[in-house]
Amino acid sequence: MTGWALLVGGAAATAGLVLWAGYPVSMVGVPGAPLSNQSPPTLAAVAFGLAQCGAALVLAGPLRRVLRRPAAWAPVAVANLSAMTIFLWHQTAMIAVTMAALWLAGGALPGLHTVPGDPGWVAARLGGRPAGVAAGVRGGPGGVPGGLPPSRDTPRPTR
Repeated sequence: MTGWALLVGGAAATAGLVLWAGYPVSMVGVPGAPLSNQSPPTLAAVAFGLAQCGAALVLAGPLRRVLRRPAAWAPVAVANLSAMTIFLWHQTAMIAVTMAALWLAGGALPGLHTVPGDPGWVAARLGGRPAGVAAGVRGGPGGVPGGLPPSRDTPRPTR
């Protein structure tokens, strides 16, 4: 019951704050926006966070039931073995691709450094995804397909 209350209450509060109190729709900062929900955190961001907590509580039981089966849990366990590595390499790839694109473009990148004002912004934003994914897959360490082999100094698990 608490999960549903947080989910519905947080979503309703977020919608109300965005529609009638003038808070931005985006919960993360975007270039050119006069107000950001991030710095300092706003009431809209807090309400949205409560809705997300409610969603997590509502989904916890059904996900536990599904993941009790070894076949469903195995991919989660395997992904968790490399979660931090994948996160850090995706950040590195994102920065590398952005810097290369900035250098090639000679200025601001549409969809990344421009105000989201039209469908062209969405197309530009989505258009950069394949380059980032390719860089992340190719640039990762030995645990990522096609990545670099681990160094000799990499600690090995012992049995």
